Amino acid sequence: MQGVVSLLFVLLFCQQVVFSGELGLTPGEKRRIESDAIYTYETIISLCKSERFDEIYEYGDKYSRERISKEKFVSEHERCGLAPSWETIQNIEVKIISPTRVHLRAKLGFRGPFGQTVFYRVICEMTLEDGEWRINLSHPFGVVERELGHD
Repeated sequence: MQGVVSLLFVLLFCQQVVFSGELGLTPGEKRRIESDAIYTYETIISLCKSERFDEIYEYGDKYSRERISKEKFVSEHERCGLAPSWETIQNIEVKIISPTRVHLRAKLGFRGPFGQTVFYRVICEMTLEDGEWRINLSHPFGVVERELGHD
């Protein structure tokens, strides 16, 4: 009986280690993944504010670049609707799904009516391809989780 209890304990412990989100990463590896994903996302936001959509396209993952041409992507994103100030991006959080996949959540500010900023909580799935963090070009800034209101 004690052997069965010990086996159950080991199985439960192993399950928690595997599904705990740590994925066997060292704290340094986790920090590197988080900081690299955040840096890439902030770069994409900066490129948008500069209306350099052809460069944003290069951050697309292979699958989305196969589905949408650069010309179509650029024409669909002719203008950046993001707020022009420090309000653009706040409260960035990264959840590591695997060493090659993260969910980045952020509070993004968009230009609203009458000069106001409208905030949305977005989530962006990013994948690591060829050593670079990539986005889905169908949703370059992420998918809106909810509206947070006006400035």
